[in-house]
Amino acid sequence: MLFKKNIKKVLAERGFTHSGNDATLSIHGEYARHIQYVFSKEHFGNAGRVMDLVFLTADFRNERIVIGFFRENVSVEHGVLMNTAASIPLLKFSIETLEKELDRIIPSDDPANQGNLEGI
Repeated sequence: MLFKKNIKKVLAERGFTHSGNDATLSIHGEYARHIQYVFSKEHFGNAGRVMDLVFLTADFRNERIVIGFFRENVSVEHGVLMNTAASIPLLKFSIETLEKELDRIIPSDDPANQGNLEGI
């Protein structure tokens, strides 16, 4: 992948890593219909354990890079808090457009410090 190092750096600056657990999600494509690469970040606090996932996938049919964000409170059953996605046309893809879309779809708050999120 041409931009692999830069994409990892951009997500690392936001606290996301690609771990062994993420490798399983990457292979199976659980959050996208296509092959995906998943990065994760955990929050621990008043709300319990909250997991943020960012996935990247290529939609070759529509010639787009798809970026998704999934937030789940794994401390409770059915704890999905947020699920958003954006896409960038392949011809317009750059690190700058990636950062712009990440800014748009990933909230800047720390969900673990927002109290009990079970009712959301």
